[in-house]
Amino acid sequence: MDTKSKNRRFAVPVLILMLVSFSLSLLTMADLYHKREYLRVNNYFQSAEFQSELQTFAELVKVVHVDYADYTPGKLDEETANQLKKEHEENLRSIKENNRLEDMIEAAKNEGDTKEVARLTEEHSRSLHKEISQEISRYEDHINQKIAERDADYKERKNSLLLRSGSFVYYVNDRKNDTFYSNLGYEPSDTVLQKHARFVERIPNTNGEFYINRTYQLNELSGIFYVPHAPNGYSQIHADALYYDSIRERLLAESILLAVSLLIIGLCYWYLPVSRAVEVPLVAKSMALFRLIPLDIRMVLVFVLGITYLIMIANLRFFFLPLDGEHFFTLAFVSLFTAYLLLQFMEAWLMYNQPERFTQQWQKSIWARQRVLLQESYTNRGMFFKVSTLFILTVLFGMSAGFGFVALIEGHGGLLILSFLYGVFYMVVVFPYALRRLGLMNRIMKGASEMANGNMNVTIQKVKKGKLSDLAHSLNNITKGLKNAVEEQMKSERMKSELITNVSHDLKTPLTSIINYVTLLKQENLTPEERKDYIDVLDRKSDRLRVLIDDLFDAAKISSGAVELNIEQVNVASLLNQSIAEFSDKIEQSTLSFRVTTEQPKIVAPLDGKKTWRVFENLIGNALKYSMPNTRVLIHLAETQDEVILTFKNVSAYEIDFDAQELFERFKRADQSRHTEGSGLGLAIAKSIVELQGGRLSIDIDGDYFKVMVVFRKHA
Repeated sequence: MDTKSKNRRFAVPVLILMLVSFSLSLLTMADLYHKREYLRVNNYFQSAEFQSELQTFAELVKVVHVDYADYTPGKLDEETANQLKKEHEENLRSIKENNRLEDMIEAAKNEGDTKEVARLTEEHSRSLHKEISQEISRYEDHINQKIAERDADYKERKNSLLLRSGSFVYYVNDRKNDTFYSNLGYEPSDTVLQKHARFVERIPNTNGEFYINRTYQLNELSGIFYVPHAPNGYSQIHADALYYDSIRERLLAESILLAVSLLIIGLCYWYLPVSRAVEVPLVAKSMALFRLIPLDIRMVLVFVLGITYLIMIANLRFFFLPLDGEHFFTLAFVSLFTAYLLLQFMEAWLMYNQPERFTQQWQKSIWARQRVLLQESYTNRGMFFKVSTLFILTVLFGMSAGFGFVALIEGHGGLLILSFLYGVFYMVVVFPYALRRLGLMNRIMKGASEMANGNMNVTIQKVKKGKLSDLAHSLNNITKGLKNAVEEQMKSERMKSELITNVSHDLKTPLTSIINYVTLLKQENLTPEERKDYIDVLDRKSDRLRVLIDDLFDAAKISSGAVELNIEQVNVASLLNQSIAEFSDKIEQSTLSFRVTTEQPKIVAPLDGKKTWRVFENLIGNALKYSMPNTRVLIHLAETQDEVILTFKNVSAYEIDFDAQELFERFKRADQSRHTEGSGLGLAIAKSIVELQGGRLSIDIDGDYFKVMVVFRKHA
């Protein structure tokens, strides 16, 4: 118990430590990934910045020592001077050829106008002299400009080379001119390079990334460039290399921090696994709070916030000095994100182990609920499409009103007319249709309310067609059904009262006789003949009471379905004849004449022989009890392809002034004065036995003419 309390007490600090360590490890991994190139030894000399500096320096060596090899201050190189001179001569020739005054002088000579010739000749001389003087001046200015540019370029390149010479040592061999250029004075050997060089590069080389390789190859140059351990003066290269080395040292420290963070995470996970972390009150309450948000919304939030989390981790600036409040704020902010995502991970883990959690929460999601609503709405497609169409038409009406307003302001006549026509269509067709349906809905609601209050005579006025009209029709039918059910219930209650009365009467009559005769037998002055008569009466009444109780028990047992049938192929014709034979004595004692007709001597059906014999016994007994004296009882047995049909016909001795179906009710007799000794259960028992065997028993009455039809199936 003490251990559990300690675990709970330390659970929250362990969780906080785990969150902070997890966030710190992610920030560390992101920084290590982005600066992974800095982890290499001499990483600066493999960087693009250094390669650019090296190529620039090699280019400067080539330009200063090779391109400006014949450089003389204040003088152009021979190639540029010849090019400028050639351009100058072409310009002078063009000036002379394009002067139009020569054509005019020639025309004046042809006309013999000596004065015009003299004037034009003088003007031509002045114009030509002026243009030539301008060209010569431009030519001299151009030469001076080129000389100044060349001097400035050489000076700039040379100064740039000198500034970089503190960072690089070079030795370049010029095979074309059989000379070398170096700031060292001699070609460095491998021993010198190994001792003094921090980085060495030979140009040209097989590294295709250097464009300077091609330049050196074309000029038949080859060189050794290296960065010395100690610079000669200030060196930006050495400063940048030192900066890169400091980043590498920091990244190595970050790697140690990452290992420690991962170790702490592992220990926290060991101390407080997921199953126990869920039990921490702070975690449990937080997860319960998140569960109030629908599952699909949470899934979208996890995706969006997860992407945001990764982008944030990748772009946050965290590892810098000195430490200040920004570090703590950043770590706390990332830890909150981490806590949220870890809680969602724990919830996902619980759902994975307990799928019923996912099922329960998904059923409460917005998507699942909307899907159920859509399915329920789409169950009745006609109603769904009508409501959808009405909604769309209403939206279009609103849009048309907006477009009409805009068209009215901006003067678009066609759009205004179209909006007006749609508005007329909506107000003439759609709006009245919606009002009619709304009116019908109100009538349905009012009618349903009256039905709920017990008014079964209400009738909802409906329209010709439509789902609401069908609903009104169904409610009207429900009203009729309820009225019929109430009537049937009242009838059933009345029949129950009659049943109780009949049972009481039928059981009380023999019981009263038994009690009375037992009292008589107690008298001592009885003669043997009287005592014998009393005992005979008791015997008859006891048999009568036994028959009533047996029939009542059988009726209850059959109606409850607690009867086992022994189905076999029974010869119905033979069974009928045996039943008639059993009643032969009573038939002979009666004034009735039985006429039995069977179409075939063998008519077979799958039946329970004993239960079917009980049916025949009840029907023959009823015919003997309730047929008019001196009449015939007609019994006919026939068969079709699928059925066996047995018919009893007789004339009733009693007036039947009630529905034939009531004869199937228990204790119902044709002799309503109950002078006969029937139990009133015979037909009810017979009907139940026939139906249990898959057949049917029906009664047809025409005046006093009584007809019973029994139908058995020939196939089980």
